Amino acid sequence: MKQPTTNWAVLRECGHEPLQFYWYRSAVKLFNSMLITNSDTLRRVVQADLNLQPRSSACWTAQLLSVIQGLRGCELYVRTVQAGHAITMQEFITANLKHRMRGVWRDTELVDPNTHNNKLATYHSWFAIPFSRNECMPINVPRYLHLDLSKHVMRNISRFRLRAHTLKVEAAMWLEDGSCVCDQRLGEDEHVQKEVHALLFCQDHQVCELRKHFSFLFIPFFEDFSAAQPFLLQQVNNQLVHDFLPQQNNRLFLSELMDLFVAGRDQSAADQPINLAEGHPPL
Repeated sequence: MKQPTTNWAVLRECGHEPLQFYWYRSAVKLFNSMLITNSDTLRRVVQADLNLQPRSSACWTAQLLSVIQGLRGCELYVRTVQAGHAITMQEFITANLKHRMRGVWRDTELVDPNTHNNKLATYHSWFAIPFSRNECMPINVPRYLHLDLSKHVMRNISRFRLRAHTLKVEAAMWLEDGSCVCDQRLGEDEHVQKEVHALLFCQDHQVCELRKHFSFLFIPFFEDFSAAQPFLLQQVNNQLVHDFLPQQNNRLFLSELMDLFVAGRDQSAADQPINLAEGHPPL
């Protein structure tokens, strides 16, 4: 994946939690294991560190307590650690740690991607697989990642879903004119060339012909869609877009749609490596 993509979206698309999640979990597991160790020396070290915690912020226990601050039920966890008792892992991870890690997605629910140029809101509203209500379950990943697709199709789909493409809403960041207006069809009313515009509203002849070829995807969802008018004129709600995209044959349509919109465009700015593997924070 490429540099324009937000790390939070890449992690969720691939079914991974942020690095901080695994650090928290490992730190608590280590603390619990030290409490039940067979080593008398290690038990004395842990007890000495617990005794030192009220007087020194540099000891390991104090640092553990500092990162617990802000979690739901942090007061209970602080008392548990100070008393030298083990933290219940399942409750800590599902009810508290995952709740903190997913706070960024709760914030994006308040942002409408139709009115705000926000990558996280766009991904969350239109593309992301919803989190399971059972917080013990892992993050669900989209179906296309399990399919035997060509590298070209896989790349096109992921770039479209993660806004690592050259649609004008993204390319405006490095284009000289900085315009987000769709330029596929001369004389078309000025509309921001973003994902939902390419999917449903662009009136370019080639795009319309592609939609007619995949009309079986559109007809069950959009009453105004027809062979005579293979585009929409009225805005649709975000949930309808979200429900439309996971259809089984949509992966081929999305790939061909990307081919139409990126043809002849400079891809160099979109093809810079992402910083996810370099330890940069998800935000």
